[in-house]
Amino acid sequence: MKKAIGLGLLVAVFFAAFIMAKDFIAVSSFYMAAVAMAMFAVLGPFGDYFKTAISMLLGVVTGLAGILALVAAMPLPPDNLIYVALVSGLSLFVLVLLSTVGLRIDGMFLGWAAYFASVYGTYTTNAASLATGAIPAAVGVCVSLLVGLIMANLIIRIAMATNQ
Repeated sequence: MKKAIGLGLLVAVFFAAFIMAKDFIAVSSFYMAAVAMAMFAVLGPFGDYFKTAISMLLGVVTGLAGILALVAAMPLPPDNLIYVALVSGLSLFVLVLLSTVGLRIDGMFLGWAAYFASVYGTYTTNAASLATGAIPAAVGVCVSLLVGLIMANLIIRIAMATNQ
C-alpha cells in the first residue's frame, strides 16, 4: 500500500510539473497527456506500449502532413470546409492502411486527433501562423502523449502494487 501511495504521489507531482513547464516545452494541449494516460492504462500491464507509442507518433506526423497540405494548397478559412473534410478523410484512410502492417489503429487515431485538436483553432483563425507553429505544435503533442505513456506505466505499477 505504501508503494502505491508513493507511486501515486509521483504521478501527481510529475503531471503538475508537466503542466507548470508546458509553456517552456511549447505544449498548449497538456490535456492530451491525460487522454494518453487513460488509453495506455486501458492497455494493461502486458500491453504493447512501444508499438502504441510508435503508432501515436505516426498519427501526429499524418496530422501534421494534413494540416500543412491544407495551409499550402487549399483555400483558407472560411471557404475550406470541403477541403478539411477531404484531407481529414484521406488522412484517416492512410492511418487505416498503416494499421494493416501491424500498427495500432487506436494509437494512430489518438495521435492524429491530438494534433488536429491542438492546431485546428489556430488554422481557422490565423493559418499563416502555422508556418512557424506547426512543427512546435507537433513536438508539443508528441511530448504530451509520451508523458501520458510514462504516467500510465506508473499507474499500472500502482495497480499492480495495490493488488499484491
